[in-house]
Amino acid sequence: MKSNKEHFTDQLNKVYWAFFENPKTMKEADKFTGVMRENICRYCRTLRLQGKLYKVCKRVCAVTKHKAIAWTTNPDLIPPSNQLKLF
Repeated sequence: MKSNKEHFTDQLNKVYWAFFENPKTMKEADKFTGVMRENICRYCRTLRLQGKLYKVCKRVCAVTKHKAIAWTTNPDLIPPSNQLKLF
């Protein structure tokens, strides 16, 4: 039987790679990985704090049919910033 730390690490890795392949909403990642959305929220926070999760766009979720943020862990999929540079 796995310890809680091993279980957390396994699920975190699943979530990381789910977002890496294609940008997904949290609910889409839930369906893709089988990890509960409540846990995905926690893992997304961890990945954001580590600087490994990026917001791609806001679009209609394929699962819920409502607008939601699509996320990615793949740096190649990050859209270019449209923020003006000050210096």
